[in-house]
Amino acid sequence: MKRPRNLTNYYITPTHDFKVYVKDHAEKYWHNDTAFNWEQNVCANLTNNLQQLDRQAYEKIARMSLPILQQEIAEKIDLLRQQGLPSNPDALKDIAESLPAHQPLIQQALDILAPLDKLQQLLSRKDDEAEILKGEVQDLEEAQHMGMHKNSRPVRPLADASESQAQQAELDKLKARHRGKLEELDAISSRHALEVVKVRSQAASEFRHIGEQVINELKQVSGKLETITSDQLPAQHTETAQLLNQLMINRQQRALKDIANHALVVEQSAIAPLSMGIIHYKRHREIQEVITTFINDEAKHSATFRRYLAEKLDAREYISEKLIKGAEGYMWLARFFPRPGMFMAVIVEAIGAASLEFFGKNEYMPEKLFQHICQVISEQDEVRHLDLCVSIYNELYHTGSWWEKFQNEKILTGMLKAVYGDKTDDHPLLKAFRVFGVPSEALYQLVMSRVSEQLARIGFFVTPERLLGIIGKK
Repeated sequence: MKRPRNLTNYYITPTHDFKVYVKDHAEKYWHNDTAFNWEQNVCANLTNNLQQLDRQAYEKIARMSLPILQQEIAEKIDLLRQQGLPSNPDALKDIAESLPAHQPLIQQALDILAPLDKLQQLLSRKDDEAEILKGEVQDLEEAQHMGMHKNSRPVRPLADASESQAQQAELDKLKARHRGKLEELDAISSRHALEVVKVRSQAASEFRHIGEQVINELKQVSGKLETITSDQLPAQHTETAQLLNQLMINRQQRALKDIANHALVVEQSAIAPLSMGIIHYKRHREIQEVITTFINDEAKHSATFRRYLAEKLDAREYISEKLIKGAEGYMWLARFFPRPGMFMAVIVEAIGAASLEFFGKNEYMPEKLFQHICQVISEQDEVRHLDLCVSIYNELYHTGSWWEKFQNEKILTGMLKAVYGDKTDDHPLLKAFRVFGVPSEALYQLVMSRVSEQLARIGFFVTPERLLGIIGKK
């Protein structure tokens, strides 16, 4: 088999010992399923925390949460008046968060939608399976195009024509499976579309009646909250205090969904460009090996946050289209321009590690299971990942030239504005902080401090105050 010219197979020995980062902490932290106590009840953890707070700490959380609760109830009333009761189970559960516990009206609506929900879950599962197969096809196509053996670790060039033919046969089978899965998906989508029309037409009158009752209950809750002012919070054990506590706990659970999903997205977004790095560093086999370990770590972290979302919060992950496009752009940059890609990796890892460090602290995250997950990942893996990114950059790319500094300056400014430019006070993530009594400035200060520290390790000196100024939070 004729090897492409760009696939040189000679080996460069790094001056840095990268093997130190391949130490696998799996036996101690991941393979043992009791590493995290999954038997904990999130609602009970939040309730216990609220009950154990002193009056000053309780009032701080209540004052920061009250405007959010009032605003969201008003928005839900307006939406119900304009569009009626939603036929989406997640949207119904969202409305239930602004009502006292044990809502028979919302449960009645969910029961009507139960047949649709089961079909939607099947549709989502088949869609996920199709996406996974699509990703496997794309990975194998890329490896075949580059003349690389997909399943070997570290990745190596295909040895001869027989290996290439075998991998092509595997690719053809994978494409056939993907086509079959898409056909299944189309059939289920058609069934789902017909069932949606059928159920909605049958439930229209019932939903109108339920919707009117839900609006009345939301008005009653809003009226009770309007009697509460930030200067005069209700005394403990009163009916109004119990209502406020229940709504705050509901809202904190919603906040956990937003925070956990953000953590998942941060971990997941690192995998694609790292995968490209395996091909990039074929001449540096220790680096290639450690990047593979790095990817495995990120996959474990993603799986942990997915499990938390699914099992503890009954929530689905959400990745915005904007973020997906950004990750794709990052991947192409990392493929063709590895130095800027590795500089961006240092920033991404610093932000991710700082966020996990933040939520691993008791004063910021009262939910013990999530706090423990963030703490373990931050202390055991993120430190190694940061060291790895910094070491690779210093080993291969750091020159101290004016051009390097100029490019890094532009990349840093663009990245920080892209990550934090949309974070207004109404952003779900910032609201999530406030319902735990945490001002968003606390996270910004820690993140920018950590980013400044890591950039200094690669010879790029910028103060935390200047970084805060870039994102408009100085």
